[in-house]
Amino acid sequence: MSGHEVTTGRRWGRSEVNEALAVLYLRLAGYFTTGLLVHAPEWGQNRTEVDCLAIRHPYHEQPERRVSPPPFLAVRRGEVDLLLCEVKSVASELTFNERLRNDREALGSVLRWAGVFSDSPASEIVDRLLPLLQQGVPVQNARDGVAEAGVRVRGLLCCPPCEETDAPGIWCLFGSEILRFAHECFNPPEPRTESSTRYNFRQWGWLSPIVEYIKDCGAQNHVALDGLYEHLGAG
Repeated sequence: MSGHEVTTGRRWGRSEVNEALAVLYLRLAGYFTTGLLVHAPEWGQNRTEVDCLAIRHPYHEQPERRVSPPPFLAVRRGEVDLLLCEVKSVASELTFNERLRNDREALGSVLRWAGVFSDSPASEIVDRLLPLLQQGVPVQNARDGVAEAGVRVRGLLCCPPCEETDAPGIWCLFGSEILRFAHECFNPPEPRTESSTRYNFRQWGWLSPIVEYIKDCGAQNHVALDGLYEHLGAG
């Protein structure tokens, strides 16, 4: 998604909401996030893109929030975690883009940009990671990813409108998990003495309309994706 600015009265599409939800979930879990375009030599083209490139550093702590990392991500302490996240809107499209799956140079460019390996290990990681970006990879293998020298790299599919029954056997971040964790973070059942949950929500920038919606649901109310789409006017 282009532009992380505050947008008053912006028009949201569902695909934009879905990408924003993936970014919000990973930020709440302690990851720095960005999108990434991989340049191509052809004029007017790019080689590929990563919807959300997320990195979590090994000693991330935020104890004042009293929220543990989501079990879904299987975070391992003491390890850099790099996620290549592809966001989809329908279950039938749940696969990584073709260039990311099949182009060694494109995947290598992503790893070089992330800067977590020198050239030689990065080339080896590409060879080990490519098979895990294909269709039909067992959930555990995809979740484990590839680890080398204290760095783990994984490909993460995300489809907020889907549920596990829509895409069984795929390691995929679904809407129910995103909203469950966001609700846990934003609406604790009792006040946190070390961390206020009320502040100027516009400080969340382009994510502020989503944060405000989840906050307004309150601790006792279920957060529904359809309600969020409606709130944002996302058709």
